[in-house]
Amino acid sequence: MYRLKTLLGALALALLAPAAVLAQPDFTRYVAIGDSLTAGFQSGSLVVTGQRNSYPFLIYRQATGQSTGFEQPLVSEPGIPGQLELRSLVPLVIAPRPGQGSPTNLTLPRPYNNLGVPGARLRDTLVTFTGGLHDLVLRPSGFGNTTALQQAIFLNPTFVTIWIGNNDALAAATSGRVIEGVTLTPAAQFDTDFRALVAAVATQTSARMAIATIPDVTVIPFVNTVPTFITNPATGERLALLGPDGRLTPDDRVLLPASSVIGQGGVGITVPLPDNLVLSASELSTISSRIQAYNNTIRAVANERNAALVDTNAFLTQAAQGHVGVGGIVFTPAFLTGGVFSLDGVHPTPAGYAFVANQFIEAINARFGGRIPLVNLFPFVFSGTGPTAAATSTATAADALSEPAPDFIFTEEARQSLLQALRIDPDPKSPSDENGGTGPKGGKGGKGHKGGKGGKKGKG
Repeated sequence: MYRLKTLLGALALALLAPAAVLAQPDFTRYVAIGDSLTAGFQSGSLVVTGQRNSYPFLIYRQATGQSTGFEQPLVSEPGIPGQLELRSLVPLVIAPRPGQGSPTNLTLPRPYNNLGVPGARLRDTLVTFTGGLHDLVLRPSGFGNTTALQQAIFLNPTFVTIWIGNNDALAAATSGRVIEGVTLTPAAQFDTDFRALVAAVATQTSARMAIATIPDVTVIPFVNTVPTFITNPATGERLALLGPDGRLTPDDRVLLPASSVIGQGGVGITVPLPDNLVLSASELSTISSRIQAYNNTIRAVANERNAALVDTNAFLTQAAQGHVGVGGIVFTPAFLTGGVFSLDGVHPTPAGYAFVANQFIEAINARFGGRIPLVNLFPFVFSGTGPTAAATSTATAADALSEPAPDFIFTEEARQSLLQALRIDPDPKSPSDENGGTGPKGGKGGKGHKGGKGGKKGKG
């Protein structure tokens, strides 16, 4: 009996030992696949000050203890395009910095470790190698016109993070237009493409993976900051703003760039706000439902491929509820004061990226038995590298939605710069617009999509 127990014990150790060794994540050759959120895009720009706080770089530094070896397509200040800045304090004006930065390591003789391309949609990782910032990140002429996926595989990675799909829904939110197949990727196509991406990494490399869900873009400051009403300073009475379909309801949303036009020539008061500056409750519901479908695919694939699942969607939900705090400071998605989002109302601050990095690290450690230390949040929260406004903010997301917006102007120049960098058409057209149809049915379609207004707005 003793001998049998000894043999069984030895067999158990033999079976467990290889798994324990393999479980430790290896970041020797770490590659990150994604979009602007992976690239470290911040305040409307790809710039070195943001890239050095990108979540992949923070993960690499924590996992290896090194600050060299993880290569990114670094861009000098003021970035590409020029980073958004506060031009004046009274009134508070947000606009791009003049000029444009330059790439600083274009001659790297191999693909970058950070293959996050601002503006990339999921399908771009499979088929696109040029256009927009793909030319900067992928350098097609030097690497045989290869995609982000192909370059990632070429590096023979030991670990891969995948956070892609945000732009498959973001265009619908930031353009104010929910158009199936144009600003919003069909769920079936997303499922097919995501499975193809992860399968290629799984079958053509030996890398372990961490895969992240997509945040709900309907809760970002770009969508939630400007109130749907104006307040009469004399009486305190609130008047709902006028949108394309009449007076807005509390369930509708006015986009951040509307801050530069409300009140001018009666816009929003006696003249309706433009369609591309408003999202109806119906559109918001459509976007949120689609993101849920995307995340169902992401969760399923992560489970099937034994990858670490990073639920960034849940993290942003916690922030929206005021449940993210450090050292007594509450972080929320509130614009300018929340501490999570930068001046473009879409991308994180350095502190926001540090939070994301820790979400990845926690998921990786849990899944693979890793011992990667978390990013120290102190310098991001209490020094110049973090958002100073957050240090005095105790506002919740509910406060941001129920009270009037601060006195600021997000200029049209800022809007155009941001959307151009993300390859988002500021005024996308549905097929019905171009062909004289009546606009898509259901929800809100193309130019004639506001509550089925196709016949009213379409050209037919």
